[in-house]
Amino acid sequence: MTWDAAQRAVIDLPADASGVVVGAPGSGKTATAIARVGALVRPPAGHTRGALLPDEVLVLTPSRTSATALRDRLALAVDVATPGALARSIVAFAYQIIRADAVHRGDPAPQLLTGPDEDQVIADLLAGDCEDEAEGFTRWPSSLPAAVRSTRAFRAELRALLAECAQLGISPGGLSDLAAQHGVAEWAAAASFSREYLYARDRMRGAHRDAAGLVREALGLLRTLPAGAPGLAALERLRAIVVDDAQELTLGGVELLEACRSRGVAVLAFGDPDVGSGSFRGASPENFSRLAAAGPVHVLEQMHRGTDAHRRLIAAVTARIGAAGLVAHRLRPPTASDAPAVDDESVRAVTARSASEEHDVIARLLRERHVHDAVPWSSCAVIAHDSRQVATLEAELAAREVPTRTRGQRPLAEARAVADLLRIALLAELDPAGWSLEDAVDALRAGGMDPVEIRRLRTALRLSALAAEPPAEAASDERVVSSAELLVSALGHPVAFALLDTREGRRAERIARTLADVRAHWDLVHAGGAQAPTAHEILWSAWDGLGAERSWVAAAEGSGPLAAQAGRELDALVALFQAAKRHGERADGTSPGAFLRGILDSDVAEDRLVDDSRADAVDILTPAGALGAEYDTVVVAGVQEGVWPNLRARGSLLQTWRLAPLALGGSETADTLDRRRGVLHDELRLFARACSRARRRVIVTAVDDDDTGPSPLFEMLPQAQPAARSAAHPLTLRGLVAQHRRALTERRADPSTRRAAAEQLRLLAAAGVPGAAPEEWYGIAPVTSTAPLRDLTREDVRVSPSRLQTVEECELNWLLADLGADDGGAVAGLGTLVHAAMERATGSDEDALWAVVDARWSELEFESAWRERSERVRARELVRRLSLYLRRFELAGGTVIGAEPHFEVPVALDPVGDHGAIVSGYIDRVERTASGEVVIVDLKTGKREPQTDAKVIDNPQLAAYQLALDAGAIPEAAGLTPGGAKLLVLRPSAATKDYVEPRQPPLDDVARDAFLARVRGAATVMSGAEFSAPYEEHCRDDHSYGLCRIHTINAVSAS
Repeated sequence: MTWDAAQRAVIDLPADASGVVVGAPGSGKTATAIARVGALVRPPAGHTRGALLPDEVLVLTPSRTSATALRDRLALAVDVATPGALARSIVAFAYQIIRADAVHRGDPAPQLLTGPDEDQVIADLLAGDCEDEAEGFTRWPSSLPAAVRSTRAFRAELRALLAECAQLGISPGGLSDLAAQHGVAEWAAAASFSREYLYARDRMRGAHRDAAGLVREALGLLRTLPAGAPGLAALERLRAIVVDDAQELTLGGVELLEACRSRGVAVLAFGDPDVGSGSFRGASPENFSRLAAAGPVHVLEQMHRGTDAHRRLIAAVTARIGAAGLVAHRLRPPTASDAPAVDDESVRAVTARSASEEHDVIARLLRERHVHDAVPWSSCAVIAHDSRQVATLEAELAAREVPTRTRGQRPLAEARAVADLLRIALLAELDPAGWSLEDAVDALRAGGMDPVEIRRLRTALRLSALAAEPPAEAASDERVVSSAELLVSALGHPVAFALLDTREGRRAERIARTLADVRAHWDLVHAGGAQAPTAHEILWSAWDGLGAERSWVAAAEGSGPLAAQAGRELDALVALFQAAKRHGERADGTSPGAFLRGILDSDVAEDRLVDDSRADAVDILTPAGALGAEYDTVVVAGVQEGVWPNLRARGSLLQTWRLAPLALGGSETADTLDRRRGVLHDELRLFARACSRARRRVIVTAVDDDDTGPSPLFEMLPQAQPAARSAAHPLTLRGLVAQHRRALTERRADPSTRRAAAEQLRLLAAAGVPGAAPEEWYGIAPVTSTAPLRDLTREDVRVSPSRLQTVEECELNWLLADLGADDGGAVAGLGTLVHAAMERATGSDEDALWAVVDARWSELEFESAWRERSERVRARELVRRLSLYLRRFELAGGTVIGAEPHFEVPVALDPVGDHGAIVSGYIDRVERTASGEVVIVDLKTGKREPQTDAKVIDNPQLAAYQLALDAGAIPEAAGLTPGGAKLLVLRPSAATKDYVEPRQPPLDDVARDAFLARVRGAATVMSGAEFSAPYEEHCRDDHSYGLCRIHTINAVSAS
């Protein structure tokens, strides 16, 4: 590489030179820093400066990630063997100092308290505060109620406050004094919390330090230990420290470097305060400026990255940033006297009409760079303002077949595979007797079963239980064991699933046996001892038992969005096992259960020691994650008004922003306007960093619609262009398949176009592109069977009275229900309980009726607790109304002669054959009135039931019951005068009535013949092979449609 004069001057500085090197983005600061290290270890030929040994030089960076990125480049630059890595993070350097001193004194080596661990300790203490508050004691002011303190945002702000105190050396007592001096109740509460936090951390994790604590402790050692102290042997060998991205250093980091310099170590810091992104961690331009106090400032003026348009954009952005630090390196902003800029499209602004269109535009532009310009995916990046936008962009671009990866980290438990595995492992720790239905369903889903399979499993368990139940017991009044209880019980006893001998049963058995195996590991953990399993071994037992590895790997080896998602899930699983392994190696005293629960509940990302497995993929990241990165093409996405810049003041809940000036002896002069101005400057720094990562192309996008518009930052960009509505080529295989299939099936297309489309589809299908082969198209496969639903030459058609009206209204609706698509739900279940109460009633006592409902209430399932409470109130009201009816019936002198009697009435079909229809069912209640007439009663608990005599004159259900009575299918009513049938509707539309009794008169010959004709028609439909759906009259009616609705509405993707 050819160095410019300013770079060469820095590289050739004396070995003991200290100072600061500043330069605008793209001026080659990192490359110069690496060359400086190489020159110190291997001076150029003829240079008078002597070479330093590799262990006399150290490169420090703000983070482990940036240090890792520099190590290979440094190794090539020095080209000699080194005793260790030349690049370390500032925290790792502090750890090295503390560890050396601890080893010398014979104390345990310190350990870093990870973000998730710290978050878990804070969350546990805050939960304890909520319990104390319930008892009437709280340390927090009324402005911070429990609802606020339970949020992720509050914990993040509290962590930031604790870190700021550690950086500034403020003890809990000092924070309490500041609270008293300045009247800040939040600080007084935080001081009390900090004292308890430090005590709990020291008791539970005595050797642990957080990052800020490590830096502060190392600083104390450097200030107090004498020269030549054995604990500082490694530092004594150092002669030069080179710092990259020094603008990200906190006050503690700067003070640590000053302490090193005071011991004779040369410190040369490279950075650009105009692209700093660490203000939320305490980094500021003023910190960077302090490093220049003991040495000269070297300015790198020449740009080596980007185009002229890039430089003009960066100059325009940085010119709006306040001069709070060094500014000599800033590029000159464009002026009116400058020559007009040539539009080479290296900087573009694009607006879209919706968020979806914005994602389409980004995917399209990235594919154009990849396909047309041969730019690797890995040379492209999408930078968004915050992590929420990153998560959305990752999912949306992956769905558009753009390979993506996120360099920023998210909590492990956000990955479904990780959360499922953790739930399996933690559920096994609990006693199976305490498992709930939700626990069981979560375990089965974690094991790979979908809702349909779980439903089939519950049905199979219920049928198995009924088959094994003695007849006498089945007829008793004992509460029926629900399928939910059977499912929970079977999960704790795998043999119950094995007896089902179904595919779902075998899968559930494997999950249940895995739980049993993991439970055995937990038993050993609770028993204690040196051989107790670790968290890693518990997780492996669960993973190995579930046998999910093959399916996950197969999914990840494919192509498309699902394969990319599977790859991300596997990466998260690997990170989980690494974290579990580190937990076992640390032996920090926390139990495996506490560790696993901490991972599941944590909102903070676990540090991952492995890179993303997708090498050629677009990076999706925030400006902070773009530290030190460089790309061919950068898309800065979601630059919306109110989002970027986001002028919301940080640290406002706990007023963290006020600590530094007060603790450092300054005065509190910043008003609200000054704070907002400071936040604006921080946002401009983030935008400058994002835009400066590109070598050739910067594209800024935003949505411009009725609800939101582009950010004011667009004023510094070229004129925004609206997103193009269409493109000649989709640039994706899926889009290409769709294009050719559309051409092939377009009726107005000419034959040559259709032939060309067919040939292209043939080639794509031969290459294995999904959707290209006709065998994969919907509607192409032949009908699996044209046989009738029931064969009348071999079996009868059983016609249920309750389904007669359904089949007459909509054949499709009846078919779906007959095939098991209707689960009834809680409302239908409630009606079943009220029916059972009436069936078993020996009188009209309301409490006795309610006892029957209450005894079986656990059989019902509700989506939420409030829904259960609501349904319970409704059930109690239905029982009251039923009791009122029964009491009035008794007072009128009526008697019951049948409760739920079963009947079967054969009906011959035309033409008469060996088999016909059988009308069969159960009658809710058969009554004899005081006059001696027999009346059939059908109980209804719904709210849309017919309520007048005219509405039930041809009711098929009542007519079927009367047919059974006339046919002698009810022996108790033999010889008695028929009195017709009636509905007992317990939810009438009239608010003044408790119930209504619409009546159907006794069947005469005409009515009977008409009804039999209806039965024959229904039986013919039920035994047919085709079923119609009266769309206009039934399926589209919002008040009458049923299960058929799913087959009559357009898909979301339909036009």
